Amino acid sequence: MKEKKIYKRKDGRFEIRYVYGLKENGNMNYKSLYGKTKEEVLSKYNQRIKKDILIFNKELLENDIYRWLKSAKIRCKKSTYSNYRYIVNARIIPRFAKVKKKSITSEIIDCYTTELLEEGLSPKTVKDIIILLHQILKFAGINIKISMPKVPKNEIQIFKVEDQIKLEKFLLKNMNTTSFGIYFCLYTGLRIGEVCALKWEDIDIENKKIKIKKTITRIKNEDTNAKKKTTIIIDDPKSISSIREIPIPDFIIPVLKEIRKDSTTTNFLITGTNKFIETRTYLNKYKKILQKINLREYNFHALRHTFATRCIENGCDPKTLSEILGHSSVKITLERYVHPNYENKVKMMNQLKPLYN
Repeated sequence: MKEKKIYKRKDGRFEIRYVYGLKENGNMNYKSLYGKTKEEVLSKYNQRIKKDILIFNKELLENDIYRWLKSAKIRCKKSTYSNYRYIVNARIIPRFAKVKKKSITSEIIDCYTTELLEEGLSPKTVKDIIILLHQILKFAGINIKISMPKVPKNEIQIFKVEDQIKLEKFLLKNMNTTSFGIYFCLYTGLRIGEVCALKWEDIDIENKKIKIKKTITRIKNEDTNAKKKTTIIIDDPKSISSIREIPIPDFIIPVLKEIRKDSTTTNFLITGTNKFIETRTYLNKYKKILQKINLREYNFHALRHTFATRCIENGCDPKTLSEILGHSSVKITLERYVHPNYENKVKMMNQLKPLYN
């Protein structure tokens, strides 16, 4: 055993400090033992480490879990870290903190994956948990092959042309800051958090462009004793590529000028004041508009999907669209949008002519 440092205190007693596990933030949790002599305090320490099951143990995965979480706090966005912390505390620590690293195998992870699925969690949620666990294991130097659960692809929602026309007609006839935000998303592809965080200082009407640099997100409160379990933050967008400039279509400029009126540069676009609207509140306003005009429940992201689809239909190249949408790679754009819808398939099939009549 490495010799522990023993300190003589001002009151004449001797003290020895040792690591007793880790705190939730990943910092070392220290405890102290005291004695009248060096021999007494060392004897107490030797007795304590034999029976203290929570003593810092490098053989257990617990140490690496907290160290990984601490590093994530430094390198990740607040919203990303909040999500990581929740998954780690709710799913990974209870199951793996006290497991010896050398005993972790692919079979154990596969069994855990099955347990989560049988518990009723969606394949997407289970995959997110296993991906995070895989990162922690690699951080701990455990390189094992892990099988990911298959996640069925959700069909993206796109407004039918007749539904889009119906929505636009209502928005233009009932134009205010709320309806304009929806109209703006339909023709710029903004995410709901991005449009809620957009201020007039981010909009350059003269040069017909907008700068996307912030998003509004609701995250779980790090303080477990706080009255509110969640808090709202205005943070950087989803990824570095999401910080972008988007050209504003010419036909939107007159509407934009009319909406601005007396708003100052520090006012938020869709409130017209210096107070933002929360994404959940704005989503409810959007849903009420759909109900009012008897449209089926398209999710808010359908506005973004519809924008991207119309761009492709009008001949926009995937690379340009990828940058407008703020995707991290053109591959994402290609996989999601560069494929024909059913109407285009019908049109193509009907263009065929028999070679022999």
